Amino acid sequence: MKSNLEFLNDNLKYLGFGENTLLNQQVAENTAQGRPEFELYTDAFFEHFIRTEAKLHFLKLVPQGIYVFDHYTATNQYEQDPARNKEREFHIYKGTGVTFKEAYNLLDGRAARIDGRSQDEEIYRTWVQLDFGERDVHRNYRFKYYRYFDLDKVLAAYPIEEMQAEATKKPLIASLERGNRCLVTLNTGKPEPKWIEANPAEKSIRISTPDPSSKKRGSEGRRPVKRASRTVPDPAGEKAAEDQELSEETTAVSGK
Repeated sequence: MKSNLEFLNDNLKYLGFGENTLLNQQVAENTAQGRPEFELYTDAFFEHFIRTEAKLHFLKLVPQGIYVFDHYTATNQYEQDPARNKEREFHIYKGTGVTFKEAYNLLDGRAARIDGRSQDEEIYRTWVQLDFGERDVHRNYRFKYYRYFDLDKVLAAYPIEEMQAEATKKPLIASLERGNRCLVTLNTGKPEPKWIEANPAEKSIRISTPDPSSKKRGSEGRRPVKRASRTVPDPAGEKAAEDQELSEETTAVSGK
C-alpha cells in the first residue's frame, strides 16, 4: 500500500505539477512537521507573456491523520494586458480534478474535457468552460457543462491533414481535450497552417490564422530556472509532455 506522501506525490504528478521537484520536497517537509494545513506556491509559463501562478492548499484530516491535496488557486497574469487577468479555485477530490495546464486553458477562455469523480467513485470526463459573467458564492467563475460534444466527429468534417493518420490524430484530439489551442494544416486545395480549439458550446471548433510575428516561448529570458526542466507523463498516457513546459519557482508558506 502506498504511503500518504507517495499518494500526495502521485496527485501532484497527475495534476501537472511535476515530480522530483522542489514542490515535492516541500510537501515532505511540511507533512513531516505535522502541520494542520499548509500552502505551497509554484508558477509556469505555458504561453508567451502569460504567467500562471498556483497556490496549493493541503489539509490534515482528523482523525485519519493523513494529508490531502484539497484545492489550488490558479491565476493567469497577462503581462501585456493586465485587464485580462483571471483567477479561480479548483478543488481536488481523491486526486482527481482540473490539471494545472487545463486550469491555464480554462482561465484563458477555452473549453477542456476534465476528469471528475462520481459518488460511486467512478472517474468520468466532461467538457467544461468558465462563465466569466457569473460567479458562485465563493466568488469563483461558474462552470458551464457540455456533455454532448463529439470532438472526433466534428474534426472529421474538416480537411485537417493531422486527422488522416492515427499517429497524429490521437495526440491532436487528446491535446484539444486538454483545452489546448493546436496548430494544424488545413488543406482546402492549398495546405495552410491554422490554429484550432474545441468549441463545445456550438458543437464546433474555432479556427484562426497564425500571426507570422508571434513565437511560442517557454521560460527563456524570463528568470533563471531553479531546477532542470521537467517532463511529466500522465499515468493514463493521455497528458502530453508539452503540458509540462514549466518554469519553476516554488516557495513554501508557513502552515496556518
